[in-house]
Amino acid sequence: MTHITVYTPNNRAAGLTAIRFVREIYTYRHLVWSLFARDFRAQFKQNLLGYAWAILTPLVGVFSFIFMNYAGILNPGPLKVPYPVYAFVGTSLWSFLTSTVAVMGNGLKSQSDLIMRTNIPKIALAASSLASIGYGVVINLLMIGVMLVIFRMPIGWGTLTFLPLVLPMILLGVGIGLATSVVAIIVKDAVSIVTQALGILMFFTPVVYVADNIKGRLLYKLMMDNPLTYLVDVPRSILFSQKTEYWPQYLCVTLLSVVVLLMGAKIFEIVQDLVAERL
Repeated sequence: MTHITVYTPNNRAAGLTAIRFVREIYTYRHLVWSLFARDFRAQFKQNLLGYAWAILTPLVGVFSFIFMNYAGILNPGPLKVPYPVYAFVGTSLWSFLTSTVAVMGNGLKSQSDLIMRTNIPKIALAASSLASIGYGVVINLLMIGVMLVIFRMPIGWGTLTFLPLVLPMILLGVGIGLATSVVAIIVKDAVSIVTQALGILMFFTPVVYVADNIKGRLLYKLMMDNPLTYLVDVPRSILFSQKTEYWPQYLCVTLLSVVVLLMGAKIFEIVQDLVAERL
């Protein structure tokens, strides 16, 4: 007997979709944690440096910019803080976005066996990546704290508000990653396309330099029209106890991040039924 799959329209609002996904993740929270623990151990298993890679990876990522700065090749502009700290915080904020997109985008591919053999909600399988994202964020925050101590920088209230201020960047990454994860089942290189595009976009965002140091009028305008500029600049300024005039833009981009998250959840819900057929 031939099995027939019937697809019916889904008019559920994006907000209701997100609520349902949260409930499913909570219901399968023990499975989500087990999958994270398995993938986490496998990631560092049989590596020469083992878990040290969790610390070395962000340091290696910022080393080239610090080296170019000390060599006189990179002029980031006028700074009130040591450049290594400035650059490390900036690249950490950017990595919150790119790593979230990459991990979430590959979430379903990495769990293809469970998708084919079980009826576990696909959002629960994708959510197993969230624990890995949280782990990376915690490691980066600890390293930022260590650098503040090493360079004898004051730790004030801005340090405590730093984590809430970076949440919009993570929410944006989750939204993009959810949409990319289901698209990647059909378009195999979707995750690579998105991450490479973000790599290019980084140079149009003041991650490792000061925006006011840009001389070209057109390039400066493109940078100030880039919403990610404010998701990087405001948290970093508050962390360093510096004033920022970009609060209105930051709040608008925060709202945009929530919208992207809801849209990503809706796209995931619409396309998820095709995942098993495309694997």
